[in-house]
Amino acid sequence: MRRLLVGLSILVMVAGGIVFYAANGDATEQVRTAPAGCSIARPLPPGSTMHTITSGGHTRRYLLHVPPTYQGNTAAPVVLMFHGLGGDPKTVVDATDMADRADEDGTVLVVPLGRGTPSEWKFRDPVGDPDSDLTFVRDLVRHVQRTACTDPSRLYAAGFSNGSALTLALACDGTTRFAAYAAVSGPFYEPRCDDAPPASIIYFHGTSDTTVPFGGAETVIGRLPPVNDTMSNWATRGRCPSSQASTTADDAVRHFAWRGCRGGTDVDIYAVVGGVHGWPGGGPMSPGRASQTKDSPVDATALLWSFFQRHPRTPVSAG
Repeated sequence: MRRLLVGLSILVMVAGGIVFYAANGDATEQVRTAPAGCSIARPLPPGSTMHTITSGGHTRRYLLHVPPTYQGNTAAPVVLMFHGLGGDPKTVVDATDMADRADEDGTVLVVPLGRGTPSEWKFRDPVGDPDSDLTFVRDLVRHVQRTACTDPSRLYAAGFSNGSALTLALACDGTTRFAAYAAVSGPFYEPRCDDAPPASIIYFHGTSDTTVPFGGAETVIGRLPPVNDTMSNWATRGRCPSSQASTTADDAVRHFAWRGCRGGTDVDIYAVVGGVHGWPGGGPMSPGRASQTKDSPVDATALLWSFFQRHPRTPVSAG
């Protein structure tokens, strides 16, 4: 079955950067324009290495993948990738081929590890709570921006299942401002998201998913809403004009898109007909399991990467 690919041509993005400043150490962030490079070089060895930081009194681990083209003095895009319940950084990277994409595009890939056994993300706890992974992500982003030469206007978040819910919770919270979000097999929306800042979101879900049902259900990470309701809420919150909404469908895929939303953002959803719980077009998310999604008509990694390239964050005045 042919693979559904959108935006195969690589889009060149302007490297003009922005930097964030925390006011008095709190969660308030201001945006200032900045040059596309770093005045002091921040070299890093290429390849994948494991690191630790302290956040909320806890030692947290993350995988850092540096592309071979990284120079340390030119601002690079950054993608944060979040695994599913019980997952780990290496498995999610191998299953999604995200490291290969990062190497091709000169992107720094950051893949943290959840806490506990099984490893999980506490996406419902508010930022500021030491046990909240929203707080951990904020601290991790600040740490990466201090140690690597990065472009905050091209900071992105992606996640699978439990990590998908965390990704959308980050969009809802807005404390750490990502340029765009990609979520797979884990819908999330709460009333507090109504006040979230503009966000471009691309979402994927299999219609035959029994782990996180498309129609919503109680799951091992709590109750998750129906996919259609979730994405409609994101589109409504973004004030996406109905005149710019479109639907394309065939026997394998249904694609819903809202264009020209608030702040120039877009919302996309790919419903994979008959798709199961997994990364469309990717490998198994658990070691030793066979992939049920490798032959999917959708290549989620290619689509989300193209989506990210089309959605750098627009700088705004700090005044």
